[in-house]
Amino acid sequence: MTSLRAPLWVSMLLALCACDDGAPAEPLDASTPTPDAPAARAWSFETIATQTITAVEVPRQVELVRATRPDGASSYLLYVPAAAAGAPLVVMNEPYAGIRWTGEDVDARWAALGAGVHPDVDAAGYDGDDVIAYQEQTVQQAVDGAIAWLVNGFAVVHAYARFYGGGSLEDDVLDAAAPYHFALSRAGDGSLDVARIGAFGGSWGGMMALYGASRAPEGAAPVAVVALAPPSDFADLWAHTDALPGVFPQPDAARAFYSPYRRRIAAATGGAPGEGDFAPYRADALCAGLRGRALVPHDEWDVLVPFAQTTTLESTCGDRVEPLIWHRQGATIDYARVGLDHGPLTQEPGFASWTTFAITWLASELAGPSAPLVVTVGASAGLEAFLGTVRDEQLAGGDPIEALPRLRELAAPRVRAWDVASETFVLGADLLATAVNAVYGTTYDGATLRAALDDGLPTP
Repeated sequence: MTSLRAPLWVSMLLALCACDDGAPAEPLDASTPTPDAPAARAWSFETIATQTITAVEVPRQVELVRATRPDGASSYLLYVPAAAAGAPLVVMNEPYAGIRWTGEDVDARWAALGAGVHPDVDAAGYDGDDVIAYQEQTVQQAVDGAIAWLVNGFAVVHAYARFYGGGSLEDDVLDAAAPYHFALSRAGDGSLDVARIGAFGGSWGGMMALYGASRAPEGAAPVAVVALAPPSDFADLWAHTDALPGVFPQPDAARAFYSPYRRRIAAATGGAPGEGDFAPYRADALCAGLRGRALVPHDEWDVLVPFAQTTTLESTCGDRVEPLIWHRQGATIDYARVGLDHGPLTQEPGFASWTTFAITWLASELAGPSAPLVVTVGASAGLEAFLGTVRDEQLAGGDPIEALPRLRELAAPRVRAWDVASETFVLGADLLATAVNAVYGTTYDGATLRAALDDGLPTP
């Protein structure tokens, strides 16, 4: 998520009195069976170091934590406490961020290489050709990246998969499950409300968000998960990596992109589909453990993770998965326009609309219905880009009804949005009205748009 180091917006937020009355969210249906998982006592946690970082004008003792997993390996977490006790918790899944504070040689070695593209030497079966990108994330940057959650009164845990360190898909899933065992270990001190945990991630981080939630222990399972364009069925994804070079204009680039992922998948499954065991990494296994709800933004023109993965996930998980779709007109992806990316949604100007909807939904879910204020971030230009896909789908005879709940959430009276264009706080409804008027030629203000959305989507 975009870092939001902006003293102005923080100070203005404090003037708004971003407070939470501490009321627990309405419980979600937890009757879904979950797969066998290691007992919470099999995990242990050690605080390696603490750093005092001021965020939202509150000094916080940030903890750098080593988790020892049931398999004996280590996962690493960065915990940013909330300003008040009994806070909701957001898990931010960091598949690629580099950290140098673990004490492990692999992290020190990659940190010494610095930002850039480097040989994927730590991957299983490294072939001498694969390369991956590396970028270190400092403790300060981790806290800055959590500001949107901290200003809503939440605590944050960053979960690091350290993709650069090699490992396997299963390693990354366990890294993603670690925060929930950590939260359970802190349940007795009153610092966290383990009934209000959420997760956030995109792409491989979206996979971590979903699979980590699916492997969470009883008593600390997330109730709300945001996963942008997540790979959710790895047998299907493997087939996609076989097929894409046959249609993508640069087949060698497509093969090179996926090779590091295939190595990590095969390290967990034991081989390709038909050779290895993909059962734990398919949609039905994922859905069996998913107890809360998941919002899954996805572009129909996603080149990297087929949109059909989210369609399958929704049909398998039922109403626990809510897609938010960027509809595209035309049956064939415009590869020249998209490239090796998750679709045109990544090219939206100003501030990505999916992030606005994600923050608004997750913050609303965790704050609970009685919280007087929910803070989000956005820009009219990004919202206009999304609404353009909604309008075009309507004109083509479609019914993009899945967008309506997200628009209503943003337009709710308690939502305030930091407008990145004007660098001021505005009502979420007013920010959305500006975008709706630009796309639909209407003349709404925030109040009239809110009333109109009660009846459905705008008419093109």
